[in-house]
Amino acid sequence: MSEIVDIAMCMNRVQFIGALAAINSIVRNAEHPQEIFFHFVVGVGESPEFLQSIREYFPDPGFRYEIKEFGPNPLLEDYIRAGQAFTYATSESQVLNFSRYYLAEIYPSLRKVIYLDADLVVRADVADLFHLGSLEGHVLAAVSDGTFDSWEEYTKKDSRHLRHIESEQLTFNNGVFVTDVSKWREQGVLEKLEGWIKIHRQALEDFYFGTQSIMNLAFYRDFQQLPAAWNVQPMGWYDDIPEETIRNGKILHWAGRRKPWLADGLYKEYWIDYAVGQEPG
Repeated sequence: MSEIVDIAMCMNRVQFIGALAAINSIVRNAEHPQEIFFHFVVGVGESPEFLQSIREYFPDPGFRYEIKEFGPNPLLEDYIRAGQAFTYATSESQVLNFSRYYLAEIYPSLRKVIYLDADLVVRADVADLFHLGSLEGHVLAAVSDGTFDSWEEYTKKDSRHLRHIESEQLTFNNGVFVTDVSKWREQGVLEKLEGWIKIHRQALEDFYFGTQSIMNLAFYRDFQQLPAAWNVQPMGWYDDIPEETIRNGKILHWAGRRKPWLADGLYKEYWIDYAVGQEPG
């Protein structure tokens, strides 16, 4: 019996070139691409351009998709404006980065779903990831990227908001995860995330700005650990990732500044085979 594999992706216009390559990689490596259902989230006013790109580069897609637009609520807009001094990303990009928090509102009928950033390629059957993320009593499954000990250089030592954090507890990268968004509604996950946004808004120097820190605090000690090959990163930061690690990677993820479609991008040779549309820099 076939099973629909739901995939959510959030991106703004500057990331469309990455998203198209990601889609291409997913479809090419899926055993049953007809069972894939993409749920795209783009910026306000950007859906016609993205729809045109999908129709141009995937004229007979063999997969299902829908596109919705997202704009920030006042809480998120204020937080992003205040945090702009602490990040290299534009405010427009940050809005779509944070839109993953609102998937249960944007797509209220979604249940179990894979979330993927736009700056990656999938080199295995994505259905395997869907089934690996059994959740095991958790709401979210992700690849661990270390422990809270690595936060030390980014956090205020005497922050009262982080006193409960044990440095040896695992953290995860939130560019690839499996979750059941219906449980987000049942368990008030958005309220937890927005609660941490409110705390951080009043203490921006206590820990680093972005979706990564907020999600790790909201899901502290509460995620299923996935095999490392399902999120090899940060390929947009480090140029010394072991070749064997990359070769064995099922998802290669260019977290960081140096995206593979930019002139100074890293590891372009692993991305270019999936690129469609605009020529990379």
